[in-house]
Amino acid sequence: MIRTFILLLCLCGLADTIDLAAQPKNNMVMSNGARVDVPYTVVDKASLRVSYALNADNLEDLSTYIDLQYLEVGSQISKYYSAFLSWSDSISAEWMKANPGQGRPFWRGEGGKKPDCWSEYQYCEIFRSGNEQTTYCRMPSYMSNCDCWYTEPYPQQQWQLQADTLTLCGQLCQKATCHFRGRDFEAWFATQVPIGQGPWTFGGLPGLILKLQDADSLYVFECVRIEQGHFPIRKYDIDGYKQMPRDKVLKLQRKFNEDYFRVINARDMETGKPLSIYKPYEPLELE
Repeated sequence: MIRTFILLLCLCGLADTIDLAAQPKNNMVMSNGARVDVPYTVVDKASLRVSYALNADNLEDLSTYIDLQYLEVGSQISKYYSAFLSWSDSISAEWMKANPGQGRPFWRGEGGKKPDCWSEYQYCEIFRSGNEQTTYCRMPSYMSNCDCWYTEPYPQQQWQLQADTLTLCGQLCQKATCHFRGRDFEAWFATQVPIGQGPWTFGGLPGLILKLQDADSLYVFECVRIEQGHFPIRKYDIDGYKQMPRDKVLKLQRKFNEDYFRVINARDMETGKPLSIYKPYEPLELE
């Protein structure tokens, strides 16, 4: 059963105006707490870690990012996830060690714009192995009963290579375009890094994708760092997560973004009436 609660109207920037250019986090969807003391297994070791800024106003300033995201590429498995949330989990764990008996810290996020607000592009972890990828989705606050996962064939974009070039992170990149799941996309890939992967679910080019954006620039992923080293790829315990078809997951995530308060049965603290604050939402994948 969905939990009903009294809502404080100052939560998560209620006064924000509608702005489709500020995808994601254009609504007041509350993020969940830090993940602390959750068991995990090291499923592979990555020799390459790529950092991507998601919707950054200034690549030199982490506070202007919606998220900083990692792509870790191992010999058998790769993982794509939020660096900001990983940092928040670590900081929360250290705080709990230093403050025994005090419970969990009150903060929900660490770094970037609107750290207290949830986005499916921040609270999902994607594992790729062979011809499959599995996405684990952590839902917003009060909706952890909807945490879920789904597996699908590794998505294949039908890229058209272009002659344009651009230098990113010291790498000469070539342009490619495609239409994928309802949107047109532009990518810049570096053949000097012969890894056919990139941000989110994109890949399949003869080189690492260093920048990706849709035609309307609602979502922009741009590489800010490429590291070589030894990075353990961790897979956290998903006990309690439910397997769910991909299309149902996307519909549920869209409902959260469009009218979170209605979905969780929130009520106005003064009148007691159901609260509904609708904002139009443009997801990355329309299909």
